[in-house]
Amino acid sequence: MSHHEVGQSDYGTGQKKLGMYLAGVISCIILTIIAFWAVLSDRFSRQEILIIIFSAAIIQFLVQVICFLRLTTETEQGKTNVMSFIFTGVILLCFVVGSLWIMNNLNYYTLI
Repeated sequence: MSHHEVGQSDYGTGQKKLGMYLAGVISCIILTIIAFWAVLSDRFSRQEILIIIFSAAIIQFLVQVICFLRLTTETEQGKTNVMSFIFTGVILLCFVVGSLWIMNNLNYYTLI
């Protein structure tokens, strides 16, 4: 019986490293604290608070995708994963924008 080395597949995500997870957790905690601070302090207008919250949310989303899902372009499988992720985002954007466009036009056509 021959012994073959069976390596673990990484599916394009690379090696698991504790430092990457810790950086992700610390970054997410800091971004959450920034959003809470913006809301609880009386220094910003309502529009500025919304900009801070949405900015922190978008940055936190990217941190989670990179640190926890380990979405990278280091390998060929990783590049395929990134393209699949971008394609999914484009499809979701089309659904959301299309739905908003349809709902906006429904009000227009009922007035005619």
